[in-house]
Amino acid sequence: MTPNPQANHPLVTIQKSTYTTLDIQSLLQPLGGLQHYLHKGERVLLKTNLLIPSDPEKAVVTHPAVVRAVAQTVLKTGAVPFIADSPSGQFTKRRLEKAYQKSGLTAIAKDLGIDLNYDTGVTKIEIPHGKKLKKTPLCDYALQADKIIALPKIKTHSYMIMTLATKIMYGIVPGLTKAKYHSMYFRRTAFADMLLDLLTVKKPDLIIMDGITGMEGDGPSGGTPVHLGVLLATDDAIAMDLAVCTMLGIEPIRIPTLRQAKLRHLWPTQIQYPSLSPQDVRYTGFHLPSGAVSLMSGSKNHRQQPVPTEKCTACGQCVEICPKQAIQLIGRCAVVDYSKCIACYCCHEVCPYDAIQLEYIQK
Repeated sequence: MTPNPQANHPLVTIQKSTYTTLDIQSLLQPLGGLQHYLHKGERVLLKTNLLIPSDPEKAVVTHPAVVRAVAQTVLKTGAVPFIADSPSGQFTKRRLEKAYQKSGLTAIAKDLGIDLNYDTGVTKIEIPHGKKLKKTPLCDYALQADKIIALPKIKTHSYMIMTLATKIMYGIVPGLTKAKYHSMYFRRTAFADMLLDLLTVKKPDLIIMDGITGMEGDGPSGGTPVHLGVLLATDDAIAMDLAVCTMLGIEPIRIPTLRQAKLRHLWPTQIQYPSLSPQDVRYTGFHLPSGAVSLMSGSKNHRQQPVPTEKCTACGQCVEICPKQAIQLIGRCAVVDYSKCIACYCCHEVCPYDAIQLEYIQK
C-alpha cells in the first residue's frame, strides 16, 4: 500500500510491540516502507528524546531498543544514520557524552558503527511564517541533515500536559535557549505556538513514536513508567498526537499544542489507520500531570509551584535552567523565590534526583 497523496488525510500506522519484538519494516510498510522517505547515501538524523541523562527503564528518554531498530532499518536502505539531540542545560560535548552514555546510546552507536553527534554549532535562521518566532538559533546537526526521523516518546509534561510529536523538534533548539523561550513564552498558548512555528521550518520527514513504555503522572522526567505496548508511525505530527489522545482517552483540544494547531487550521480532515486504530489499542486509566486538572476544567483559581524536597543534593541544575533566575542554592538545598517564579517547571523537568515536587496551591 502506498501513502495517501492527500496531505489532509494522513496515514498513521499503529503496531502492538515490545522492546524485544520490534519490527520497524512491518510498521512502515503501510506508509510505503522506509525507502519511500530515504535514498541511498543520505545522512539521516535520528532525533531522539534525550531530555536528561537517564536510565531507559525510567521512561524519560526514547528507549535505546527503538533507536537501534530504526538505525538498523535505515542502514538497510543504504542511508547513513546518526543520533542527536540537545538535552536540557548547556549544549556541550561533556553534557552530550553523559546523556548518550546514561541513556544507552553510546553502546548502540559503537555496535552499529554509526555516529553520535558532538557538533555543538548553532546557526540563526529566519522563520518566515512564524506566529511567535520570527527567527531562532537551531543546532547545526539538524540543519545539515538530509532527512530527519523523529523518535518521540509518549510522555506527560507538567507544563504542556503531553509531550509528543508536536514537541519533539524543540530539541533542535540549543541548550539554554530552550529555557529562555520558557521565559519569553510563559503562557501555554504562546509556548504552543512557538513549538508549532519550529515545525514550519524543520518538519520531520518521518515520525516513529515509542509508546511501548510511556510515562504518566508528573512528567517529563518525574512521572511513572506505564506499559502501553505500541509503536506508531506517520509523517504528520498533528495526526500522530491526535491518535495518541484518542488511544489514551484525552480530549485533544485541552492539549495546548493541539488546541493552537486547531486554531491554525492544521488538524487533518481525516486520519487513516491502515492497520490498527487507536480504539484497538485503547488504554484506560492513564494519569495526566497533577496540574492538568485545572487546565482541563478551564479553572484559573489555582496553580502549582515547584518545591525542593529533602532529596535535593544542591547539584545546581535547577539554578542553571531557571529562565528567571528564581532559584539559588542556600546551604545544601535549592531555594525558590516565588515572586520571580513563572511556573514553567523547568526545574522539575531537569532535576536528576526527583527532588522537586509540584504542590497544588490556591491563588
